[in-house]
Amino acid sequence: MTTPSTILSDLSVHLQKVSDEPTTPLETELLEKAELFTSTPEYRSQVWKETQPLFLQIAALLPQLQQDPSPLTHFIIKLAQPYRFEDIKHVEFEIGLDLQATPFHRLLLTLLGKATANSVDAQDLANRPTVMLSIVRLWLCTPDAGVATQAEELLISLLRVSKNEPALTSTQDPSHTYGAGPMWRRLFGDKDIASLYYHHTSLKDLRTPPSPLLSKRDKTIAQARLLSWLPRVGELDWHTLVSSHVVEIEHEVGLKDGQGLLHYAALKMVETEDDMLMHMTLIHFFSVLITTVNTAPHLTYAVHTKYISMY
Repeated sequence: MTTPSTILSDLSVHLQKVSDEPTTPLETELLEKAELFTSTPEYRSQVWKETQPLFLQIAALLPQLQQDPSPLTHFIIKLAQPYRFEDIKHVEFEIGLDLQATPFHRLLLTLLGKATANSVDAQDLANRPTVMLSIVRLWLCTPDAGVATQAEELLISLLRVSKNEPALTSTQDPSHTYGAGPMWRRLFGDKDIASLYYHHTSLKDLRTPPSPLLSKRDKTIAQARLLSWLPRVGELDWHTLVSSHVVEIEHEVGLKDGQGLLHYAALKMVETEDDMLMHMTLIHFFSVLITTVNTAPHLTYAVHTKYISMY
């Protein structure tokens, strides 16, 4: 008879059978019992520390599973709830963040959210450039609006926890808390990642675009996502939005030296003539941006009116 003390061991044995013979159906009743156990004080206080082998076993099984993974993905979120990012940081997140791996997107974004607990964890994730590129690509390109929102929230949370290191701000205005932390350098200083903001939103035919190649409709969806994200980034650090980061592609989309992502999004990206919805989205973007700038004490009225008056 299965008891709370053996439930996870029994589950591990069952999952090994599923791995050995992929046609073996998942025992949903066993998974439900195991999930209930993860909510107990016994599990939350001590047992979770011993479950990393089970976590890794499930992580290895999921990509090869030949049946609905939903019961297993739901369970692994419960299993890993007490985990720290340190406990899972070596998982190959890129596999589950692939655009084709739709059943696993929410799971992976939830697990990656553990890196928002502190600046050390955020730096560990910033040191995984292929993972960060996969998150940005998923955010801009997924057809699932819920996944895109979850990815946007993750990116903002990672930026918020990645504050400037004291050594980098000692000679600067101490009120500038953000802009130079490890996650900021990864998302805006990494050429491969920063290029995605342009490649997946520009309606021009750009050189060597990365996959996937989006349709015009999908690019306008990506545009709307970028317009939603930028004011939130600017609220943390305005300088990042108005600075040049990837000169080659910035020139390709029509920007001049010194013009950054904000200039592109506000004045170059959207074709408003034949797209009333994007026109309204852009107007909303300006409204949110003005409100955001007005709440940021290190910005002046003159700075943001410069951009608004140019539209």
